[in-house]
Amino acid sequence: MSRQHLNGDKPNELTHVNRRQTLRGLGLVVAGGAMTTGLGTTTARGGSSFNRKTWQSDAVPNTSIHKLSFPGTHHAAMVDPDPESPEYYDCQTQEVYTQLCDGIRFLDIRVESHGNAEDTNFYGHHSHKTGRSLDNEVFPQIEQYLSEVDSAGASELVLLKLSHFYDEGAFSDDEFEADDWRNLSDLLQTHFGDYAIDLGAMTSTDELLDTTLSEFDGPQIAIFYRKLKEHDDPLSLPDFTDRWVDWVDSYYPDTSTPGNVLAGGVTNEHTDTNTLGETQWIIRVPADLYTDGPTTNEMLSLYDEVVQTDATINPNIIRVDYYETSNVVELCRSFSQAGLHDAVDDGPVLAEDRYSLYSVDTGKIMEVDGGSTNDAASAVESNWSESPHEQFDAVVNSDGTYRLAAGHTGKVLTVANGGTDDAADVVQMPWSGTEEQRWYAVSLGTNRYCFINANSGRILDGEIPGDNVHQWHWEDDPNQKWDLVER
Repeated sequence: MSRQHLNGDKPNELTHVNRRQTLRGLGLVVAGGAMTTGLGTTTARGGSSFNRKTWQSDAVPNTSIHKLSFPGTHHAAMVDPDPESPEYYDCQTQEVYTQLCDGIRFLDIRVESHGNAEDTNFYGHHSHKTGRSLDNEVFPQIEQYLSEVDSAGASELVLLKLSHFYDEGAFSDDEFEADDWRNLSDLLQTHFGDYAIDLGAMTSTDELLDTTLSEFDGPQIAIFYRKLKEHDDPLSLPDFTDRWVDWVDSYYPDTSTPGNVLAGGVTNEHTDTNTLGETQWIIRVPADLYTDGPTTNEMLSLYDEVVQTDATINPNIIRVDYYETSNVVELCRSFSQAGLHDAVDDGPVLAEDRYSLYSVDTGKIMEVDGGSTNDAASAVESNWSESPHEQFDAVVNSDGTYRLAAGHTGKVLTVANGGTDDAADVVQMPWSGTEEQRWYAVSLGTNRYCFINANSGRILDGEIPGDNVHQWHWEDDPNQKWDLVER
């Protein structure tokens, strides 16, 4: 590696009690509200201030890289400082240098070439829209950040993903040609040769992922490429780069509705410590693509609790649009301090007991319609009459989720037919252990909870009394919150 010096003895890693205890010690129990943060040195949710520019070096210098969580920007080079009416290709408002200084540690960039031979220049792009210059803006800004961190004696790790290589030239057939690869290689070598981890020289991913930042001599950048199609000329990039698919297990959720985004995080299990697990969160502010869609923070507050609960969900990379509107840096820092791939506390979020569930919106209780004992009988809202079909036993499953069993039948609340869309009915069915019968319990304050379906990522929702209780994407509405009373 060009600047990476590995010590003979690995420093002792921090002792992690378990993920949930550590996160809660940092003040990350979900309380239903989003925190507004500034830039630079920031007061995190736990009340402690930290320097975003060097947060990895300061907070987790002795934690293995596979246990870290990297906050990332989706289409980092697609910057519009003041989007009046954001289009789908408008993804960030802050320049890349500011992104890094604000704590972002993963940059997602699609590469477009203009010109030919020695006159070739490179830009970011998204679909037909051209973004910031890589030659004159993005790469120099990354180098500037690395140089400043180096001068400060810190050891941050930046992950850079290059993909969707596209030649804008009239005779290129949209494909990168030999001069494009050559010029891009020279550009990468010029800006990052002194800081790049030599991924190509590694015989296994463990050589990097099992190391710690304290073993680096200054800041480092790991550069990956992802090629979506074959080009006329074979890919030729510096030896210190390597294929994205060999290092990262990515999950790209269907983003047609906000609920699918949360579902992508909830159902994205990652247990392999030889790769990094990525979750892509495309949630925009303003939410033009999603009518009445949630902000990133509304999703992250729920995702926080799910990661605390489920030891199989290890979000090494979380990339978002308009990162500065969210707590994604604070959240990833806290995940890193808690340590991904560690065991979670097996203590229940919700005590096992029999409960009635009262809608915060209507004050009505949830029941099995008419006290039916039939399979697929719907859950509805009604008035409390002290009947067993208005009570549910909360039982913890081995993965930290819950099943909610009707008091009169023992059958459990299930999303009908394993549906993943909004408005799918919730019914009672015999317990079979499938994902649509499992619910994450998320505490929203004293005796108040919401329930996330493990299969769909959608929320137990009871908007209209008499109508079927159903699932819906998270909107932070009172009809998605339930006050629980022990029976």
